[in-house]
Amino acid sequence: MAGFQLIYFAISPKSDACSIRRSPSSHNSGLEPREFRDRISTRSGRGRYQSRHRSAKTPSGFCTGVDMFIAIFRALRAILFIAASIALAMCARAQAVEFKTITIKVGYGPGGGYDQTSRLIARHFGRFLPGSPDIIVQNVPGGGSLKLTKMVLGSEPADGSVIASVSEAMSYAPVLDPQNANFDPLALQWIGSLVNEPAYCMTAKGSGIDTMDKFLQSDFLIGATGKSSVTYIFAALAKNGLKAKFKIVTGFDGTADIELAMQRGEIAGMCGVSSYNISGNRDTLNLIGTFGSGTAVGEAKLERFSDKIEDAKVREAAALIETTLQFHHPLVVPPGTPKETVEALRKGYMEMVRDPAFLADIGKLSEMTVNATSGEDISRLVSKQLNAGPDVFETARNLVK
Repeated sequence: MAGFQLIYFAISPKSDACSIRRSPSSHNSGLEPREFRDRISTRSGRGRYQSRHRSAKTPSGFCTGVDMFIAIFRALRAILFIAASIALAMCARAQAVEFKTITIKVGYGPGGGYDQTSRLIARHFGRFLPGSPDIIVQNVPGGGSLKLTKMVLGSEPADGSVIASVSEAMSYAPVLDPQNANFDPLALQWIGSLVNEPAYCMTAKGSGIDTMDKFLQSDFLIGATGKSSVTYIFAALAKNGLKAKFKIVTGFDGTADIELAMQRGEIAGMCGVSSYNISGNRDTLNLIGTFGSGTAVGEAKLERFSDKIEDAKVREAAALIETTLQFHHPLVVPPGTPKETVEALRKGYMEMVRDPAFLADIGKLSEMTVNATSGEDISRLVSKQLNAGPDVFETARNLVK
């Protein structure tokens, strides 16, 4: 926008000229009233100008009618120019971000919780973004979404055209597994998350493991995706924090594959899952215990694994790990994504999670209760996580080995 000029009128008590004065910082462009009048007189004919205006004597201390008209005209013109410039700037800013086609990449295989929620988001998110873009979903399984996270941090375009659905465990993966997860979680641009509720350990009915004591004392197999995933981390927390005997098997593409292996009797259970993972087949599962605070809607209150840990330092490390349950199923975009693009995505996301059509659609998918966390709040939670002491980090690493 052009530099703002402070304009005001002054009527000289010793002259018949009406002047316009500007603030010292402004430049003096254009003709002053008397120069403007003289140019009119030159173009219009000196005699005609004099006959109309100078024939009448103007009392000292007052502007002529022409001078006053010119001064008011120039002031109004300046005001209109400033108003138009402000309006254009605001309009340009509003239209600066416009999305076309967006791809939501999912760090897990088809059929699991992250895949299902990402496809549901893809059906609605575009309605709340500038340009009403089409949104498609692509699965990029590997390492409990560690593979996709590294792609987001390294090779994906930072223009809002790619959004990633990754594990919330990526927020502290570099703390727990620094050799494989060598990145800065704060570099990720967090958009928002759907779920803020406890996670469960569960077993198949046919396993015969239906109590906390049996779960901790029996020798069986737990399924997980990768070592950076919540399915591994929370299983390891229970195993190492409470000296459980079960073994953890990794390599599954997602929770759908783990559930299938449970049905076949190849493994007995899994950990780190939310209530919506169990809503469709509740009668075939045993819920053993929870991680994190609170109780999921419609579920009975169960024992919390970390409450059974006796060592205070280990409990503190477990609490650090459990904080990620406040932003389960997050979406992220690459570092370097323009601020305006991130803000538009965050705003659209929070509008979407309150939309009746979206909530009705997610109700058909499962019994999930949407309790969204904003991208700004996730960033603050991640920063708080990373401010824990080195001794807490070391204990947390030992918990999830």
